[in-house]
Amino acid sequence: MMAPEETRTAGMSKAIAVGSLILALGFGLWAWQFLNRAADSGLDRLSRIDAMRALCTAEWVKARTEVDSMRVDRLALPDTIDQGSEQAIDRCGDLRGESVPNSLPNAREMSGDPMPRGLR
Repeated sequence: MMAPEETRTAGMSKAIAVGSLILALGFGLWAWQFLNRAADSGLDRLSRIDAMRALCTAEWVKARTEVDSMRVDRLALPDTIDQGSEQAIDRCGDLRGESVPNSLPNAREMSGDPMPRGLR
């Protein structure tokens, strides 16, 4: 048979273990909710960016000159993305990426040909 002090210590150990388990489960639930909301928010942002990019790309395709393209860059978007940020996306020019280059590459720097051996 256990001594009274051992019984009390065993009871406290069980209580601490159960309390720790409940605390860990609560934290896990909170983290799952938080990460779920964060992921949904990120996906919503990406879908809004894709929708705005589709609008701008349709206009860039119609542009025939560089002036037309610059006019499309200044076109205001119907939905501002990241409104309070310094990098808010509110014009088509903010969405211009590698798929729609800002200008033609310098032929001397970006020809795609390997650099001659003597110039390395």
